[in-house]
Amino acid sequence: MAQAATALPTSQFSRREPAATTATTTGDMLIVLVVLAAGLGIWCLRRPDQLLHPYVWADEYHVLNRYQSQGAVLAALAPVKGYFIWPTSFTVAFGAWGDFLHLPEVEYWCATAWYLATLCLLLVPVSTLALRARALMALLLVLAPMNPEVFGVALYSFWWASLWPAITLTWSKDYWWSRTLALLVGGMSSLAGAAMVLPYAVRALMGKQRRDLISAGVLATAAAAQAGAYFTSARSQRTRLQLAPVAEQELRNFGYYPLSWLRHAPPVLLGALGVSVLVFVALCASRRAQVKNGRRLEVYVPLVIALVVVGVLCAVPAPLSTSPSSAGPRYYFLPFVLLSWVLVAVLCFGRDRWRRAVAAALVAGALAGVGANFSRHEPAVSWQAQLSRCRGAEGAFYVPVQFTGAPSQMWAHALIIRPSTCRGLGYPLR
Repeated sequence: MAQAATALPTSQFSRREPAATTATTTGDMLIVLVVLAAGLGIWCLRRPDQLLHPYVWADEYHVLNRYQSQGAVLAALAPVKGYFIWPTSFTVAFGAWGDFLHLPEVEYWCATAWYLATLCLLLVPVSTLALRARALMALLLVLAPMNPEVFGVALYSFWWASLWPAITLTWSKDYWWSRTLALLVGGMSSLAGAAMVLPYAVRALMGKQRRDLISAGVLATAAAAQAGAYFTSARSQRTRLQLAPVAEQELRNFGYYPLSWLRHAPPVLLGALGVSVLVFVALCASRRAQVKNGRRLEVYVPLVIALVVVGVLCAVPAPLSTSPSSAGPRYYFLPFVLLSWVLVAVLCFGRDRWRRAVAAALVAGALAGVGANFSRHEPAVSWQAQLSRCRGAEGAFYVPVQFTGAPSQMWAHALIIRPSTCRGLGYPLR
């Protein structure tokens, strides 16, 4: 008995909680509520422009044009530019159906609801990870050290829901209905969400659990739908798979994680640091580095696989031409978040103090970069004022949509407002 006690790690995150008390005691519920409140506050502070003067962004126009011609249901279910992004398409389509005149406000609060749902899936269910570790994961989620492009914008709701399959990897109970819904929504959120079939398949082989096999089946179905949508779209013809640049970008993803505060980091430094980070997380997956207790390896190893897979998928669209601060910061969101969660798992499960020290140092470096990319402020554009042009319209006309945030660079000829939509808003036509 004494020998078993000495085998436990000394990390404050590694104490195993009784399953019956996880997130159900008064203290646990207080932690959950505090983290939700803190997360919501940080969420608002990172995109105050969307809170104070929200607007319609970029590819949302595909859904809105389809809504006006085909209705909300078809607009919600259809793929957008080669992918199913259900959280986004459902939000935009049914938001337009409910209140087109105040659509940006509806979209903002729906995007906030998707974010809070992500936090609840992480914090509330019984988990292999201690609650305090999941609380840290929730805070690192909203403090991802990149330009907050994906915060507060309905278009990017699918990025948050893409994390749902990875979150279910940490659950220690079946939760069949919740798990199936999370996997289905996550898989139909993006190709990255559907690709979580790979870590689930590996875990099914490791643990031979029925729930992992069924979960892999659900995600495989979503992956087939995503692949079908992609390979039958024009996007697949335009996207070239460049193996060497993608591999280098994969390393940059992880090299940038502790160095996002360094806006002009040398590529050699980013690549070398990226290799070091990946080697480190791989070493931490060895059984000697883990406590041989319960199913902890069956959480850590799939999370590492998820990290590598997501890193590759986020590197494919624009390899070597993005940065966490300006160009395409959204492509760093999933790699940064999953790397944060893997490092928290090292703090939970790592036996050696040096491993926990390295993980803590990487997280500290990432938090240092949050200040350089914390908030985003864009000029106000009035959606209602744009729609009021219906009064003078003689037919269908265009309403500009946000692209970079600069009013001078809005997409002017993308969103078509039909006369029937104007009449529905109560604007008389000539």
